[in-house]
Amino acid sequence: MPDRYLGQTLGKYRVTRLLGAGAYAWVYEAIDQDLDIPVALKILRPEFAGQNDSDVRFRREAATAARLRHRNIVTVRDVGQIDHTAFVVMDWYPLTLGRRLVAAGRLPESECVRIGLDVAAALAIAHAGGVVHRDIKPDNILISREGDAVVADFGLARALAGALAGATALSATNRILGTPHYFSPEQARGHEVDGRSDLYALGVTLYRAATGHLPFEGEDWYAVARHHIETAPTPPRVHVPELTPAFESVILTLLAKEPTQRFQTATQLLDALGALPTAWDRDRHPIAVSDRTADAWSAVPATQPWSKHGTAAALFAVTIVVAMLWYAATVRPRPRLTAGTPTSTPSADSPTAPPAARAGRPPNAMAAPPAAPPETIGTPHARARPAITARSEARLDVIAPDSARLYVDNRLVGTGRWTGTFPPGARVVVRAVLAHVATNCDAAVRDTTILLTSRGRMRVSLPVRGCVAVSVDVTPRDARVLFTPLDGGRRVELRADSARALSLPEGRYQLRMQAPRCVTGTDTITVAPTANGMPITRRFPLICS
Repeated sequence: MPDRYLGQTLGKYRVTRLLGAGAYAWVYEAIDQDLDIPVALKILRPEFAGQNDSDVRFRREAATAARLRHRNIVTVRDVGQIDHTAFVVMDWYPLTLGRRLVAAGRLPESECVRIGLDVAAALAIAHAGGVVHRDIKPDNILISREGDAVVADFGLARALAGALAGATALSATNRILGTPHYFSPEQARGHEVDGRSDLYALGVTLYRAATGHLPFEGEDWYAVARHHIETAPTPPRVHVPELTPAFESVILTLLAKEPTQRFQTATQLLDALGALPTAWDRDRHPIAVSDRTADAWSAVPATQPWSKHGTAAALFAVTIVVAMLWYAATVRPRPRLTAGTPTSTPSADSPTAPPAARAGRPPNAMAAPPAAPPETIGTPHARARPAITARSEARLDVIAPDSARLYVDNRLVGTGRWTGTFPPGARVVVRAVLAHVATNCDAAVRDTTILLTSRGRMRVSLPVRGCVAVSVDVTPRDARVLFTPLDGGRRVELRADSARALSLPEGRYQLRMQAPRCVTGTDTITVAPTANGMPITRRFPLICS
């Protein structure tokens, strides 16, 4: 039974609760007692661990997955075997796309496109490294607190398939390898698969996310597998008419029966998804995140999906967007600094790109040439054009804490405050970054995209904050601890075990601690850097019967 490991210690990992049970493995939330952080612990089920060389295959493929490094691929922290128990340790995420769909039914097209871009980026990295996932599905797609999709279990499906059943579709105990509803036709036939099989499974995932329906259902896995091989899927717009024809075309291409008729690489899929008009909604309308349940937070789309305009209107909109993008890339002048620009202008050896920006754009690694005039930041196109007159320009003010580095269109422009001018209608990406802050401090980076729609003045505030280590010791250990920020930000809710190692944005928080048969405890703490740099430590024993 999966609860056999609850409360047990496996090496340095103390198991706190069961997260999920699959056909081949159990997944737990555990505490890394050396680092005092929560992790996801995947344990090979005992009935498979005893088979010949299955443990070796499991660990070897997990080690292969651990070599994959990308922001959309879950980090494998450890692989090992203790007392005949094979396990893999990964970063812990509180939400999966599967649970998101259970709660929401279906997602807006812009969010589906965002998930598709993230998963395709992960697949491009994995396939380039010779790793095929073989089990892409919503439960294997995790959602970060920024709303990014992170793919888990790379290589593990291959390890289990090889260890349990060779190249057949069923194991000796008739367990299905993979998830039938997400099988590719070649996988359903029991043939060898390549990266195009992963793209088919991603097509099924996007179909499910966009419509709320699976493309194929059946009474048993044989019936479902036969549909994958023989039956054409119902077009997604039959279920959801407001989906754009272009997005529907991408999904149907992914679901082609023959691998040669699909996108041949994940990079081709990235290009197709990135060309969709709704791909831009990722920048204009980021996903807002809030904690809603005791076990997971929910990502809530800030906008509704596009309404139906008809095929002609959709094609016209695509044409307009492409024309605007061409104009922005080849003709539009870049901003020039005005008299309001800070005196601390970047030098040639200044960093010119923020670290691992969450917006997903590749940073500009080139510094501004020393010989460039200090009043301009632009391209050769911008220098060749006449100067913008005062009557035709829109002014943008960016405000952030004094120590924050400011980036405009991925170019460092100063710290604290910045003022620039642009032609009306310009689309400008601004970002504030606090330097020398832990990489897991989400509050230390804030970015947004501004559309300057008038010739007036627009002001944008980027209130970035640093993070501080916090240790809250609450007893009993199964208590739930809720941190509610009083100065703005996201709520955080977790078990008392996990509250012993936190990184919280600076500010004031109200604490609420609850446990069965205990009096609810409340308190207020201020999270601010300590003089000695040590974590803020608080102890709260609840009164229990």
